[in-house]
Amino acid sequence: MRGGLRGKSAKRIVKAIRDSGEIWLTNTGPRDTSQSDYKNRFTLHDMSRLIPVYNESGYFSVEVHGGARLHQNMLNNKIDPFREVQLWASGSSRVLIQTLIRATNVWGYRMYPRNVVKLAVRSFLETVDVWRCFDFLNYVPNMAPVAEEVLKGGRIFQPAISFNESPDCSDAYFLRVVKEIVALCGGTDGIILCVKDMAGLGSPDRIRRLIDAILQKHPDLLILYHRHATDGLVIPAMAAAAQAGARLFDVTDDAFSRFYGHPPVRPLVRYLRELGFSVRLDMEKAGEATDIIRGFIRGYEMYESPYKGFSHDVVTHRMPGGAFPSSFEQAEKGGFLDLMPDILKGMAYGNRIIKYFDVTPGSQITWTTWAGIVQRVQKEGGESGVRKLFQALEKYFQAGERMEALSPAEESILLGLYARATDDLKNLLLGKLGPLPFGWPKDWVYRSAFGEEWRERVAADRLESSPLSHLPEEDLGRARETMEAELGRPPTDEEFVLYLMHPKAATDFLKFRQTYGDTTVLPTAVWFHGLKSPGDSVLVTLSGKPHVISLVSIGEGVGGIKQVVLSVDNIMHVFPVELPGVAHARKTVRKANPAVKGEVGSSMRGTVWRIGTKDRVLKEGDRLRKGEEIMNIEVMKTENAVKSPVEGVIRELCVAVNETVEVGQLLAVIGPEPDLQ
Repeated sequence: MRGGLRGKSAKRIVKAIRDSGEIWLTNTGPRDTSQSDYKNRFTLHDMSRLIPVYNESGYFSVEVHGGARLHQNMLNNKIDPFREVQLWASGSSRVLIQTLIRATNVWGYRMYPRNVVKLAVRSFLETVDVWRCFDFLNYVPNMAPVAEEVLKGGRIFQPAISFNESPDCSDAYFLRVVKEIVALCGGTDGIILCVKDMAGLGSPDRIRRLIDAILQKHPDLLILYHRHATDGLVIPAMAAAAQAGARLFDVTDDAFSRFYGHPPVRPLVRYLRELGFSVRLDMEKAGEATDIIRGFIRGYEMYESPYKGFSHDVVTHRMPGGAFPSSFEQAEKGGFLDLMPDILKGMAYGNRIIKYFDVTPGSQITWTTWAGIVQRVQKEGGESGVRKLFQALEKYFQAGERMEALSPAEESILLGLYARATDDLKNLLLGKLGPLPFGWPKDWVYRSAFGEEWRERVAADRLESSPLSHLPEEDLGRARETMEAELGRPPTDEEFVLYLMHPKAATDFLKFRQTYGDTTVLPTAVWFHGLKSPGDSVLVTLSGKPHVISLVSIGEGVGGIKQVVLSVDNIMHVFPVELPGVAHARKTVRKANPAVKGEVGSSMRGTVWRIGTKDRVLKEGDRLRKGEEIMNIEVMKTENAVKSPVEGVIRELCVAVNETVEVGQLLAVIGPEPDLQ
């Protein structure tokens, strides 16, 4: 297709790739590499410089959207997700624009009902050409709402199978999943199957055998192999995939490549060509892109993981590329970095107890579960307590997973393992996210998570069918009214979609834009660090007109406030700026008293992202039932409900939305009803 791929039908594009005899590439740099190695902090100012180069490089697609980037754009980057993808689409006549969508999690962190999924997909159909969709349980019905809208819209649907190299993940298992996918899509003509090796687990031989097995059953199916570099075997594994018949691969620019993202494009292409494959890529343009990236990449060093190097032990703990550096960062901030080896070891055991795929949100559930377990055990029993836990687990598996082989003390250790399970883990065990791919775990796991009444809980709440059929549709009219009240004006349709994904982040982003305008016009160095010295200036262009902002002076600071004088087009403006750390210094972290039932403390370090529920915003003075949700704390993209230990009235809310809280910090005080005093 000399004129490029955009504007062609999905079936025509798939046929062209199949008939070309070439290997085609997807560049993941702007989205997935950004997420895995740089915490999604690439600015639009820098990324936009790559658009014309990518367009002439011969790529099949460029992944610029999806995953956690939509949230990060609003939360920290202050980029309009719609504007970003529109900019890429307008400058890409030859290369396709791609997103990653997490089935019913869409671009958020919870399961959304069918009407929200469909609305979100439709909102980006005009600008996004390729829709990679995966479910962390490989539960194909969860992909159905996305598939329906994408296929109806004439775009390329790229269903993904989540890969693992555990004994349960046989060729026969994966072939059953692929068969369901092909049936869902009505055949193979307009789709591309993605084998999603998100953690970088597959040995070259295993990948070769899997792809060969799939193509033996579906010889006309186009296969893309997606793999992170984590274990260090990414290039030989991709070569093996190509030899087995895979025709598309995920790559990143040489200058973007680190350890947890994707393979550098030019070394891979060179090796595949030496093996005799024809690979579609303009090497000079790929080099030009790397030169551009080298000009700005050092500006993002503060967002890289401080722990460099490949991690071959990923084959046991299975933490995927995007979560691996973030987990180390969280452990460092939380003061438990020294426990990371034990947490990873615990995750390896946990993967054998509850079997599912460690990709979003599964990877976050595994991480938060075991980070919590190891911290609790270490706090209560020290290093010897952690050793006893692992000894009990090892004995359990050596005995063929028979609890009766354990001593009463060892059995007690395991029965306490999931005693403080998060809501996400409980929902997973109850099938609220879909049935587990290799069956439900053993009864003792439910007893550990739900207590002595676990049988009644499982009988009443565990779903054996699609959770989508049990999930009521969102009242979109009511949600829009709520957003309008929070925003102070009617939202646009695009703003409403962002709100449905991330209510608080969307509202804060839109208010930020209303106050400060479009900050994406600022060069990256100024956006991150500001104007440092009097006389420094920056030229920005708004609506086609140039404007000069200059720093005139910074006051000495009185009462924690400095007066900053800026010149904007030679007109002076004075801004009072609070010194960093002043607000924090004024606030002391209050601790909950465990002896007082009404004092609710945090059991984890995380961020308060909601006070109340999605249906009820709580405030001081509101009445609560025992067990009712007070607020929700986000940890590594997982929701953790904080519930009232008593019935009563909210006497005090001690934290605010978006506030980071520590373990033991006082969150709320619940007192008796006034008429009961």
